Amino acid sequence: MVRGKTVIKRIEDKTRRQVTFSKRRSGLFKKARELAVLCDVQIGVLVFSSTGRLYEYSNTRDMYIFWNKDGQG
Repeated sequence: MVRGKTVIKRIEDKTRRQVTFSKRRSGLFKKARELAVLCDVQIGVLVFSSTGRLYEYSNTRDMYIFWNKDGQG
């Protein structure tokens, strides 16, 4: 059985939107970890929620120092 194209649009229900964001953010960070291990690369991911909260993932400490404004880590 073949699925049709999924229409991507904003989720209107705030609770469902937050749950979806949380699950997709976790999946994105998992994919970043896998890519870093499989390809032996440095990965950094920044995600801002709709409320402006920052979520970040990095597989090396160097990325945290890079993202820090004053470079002090």
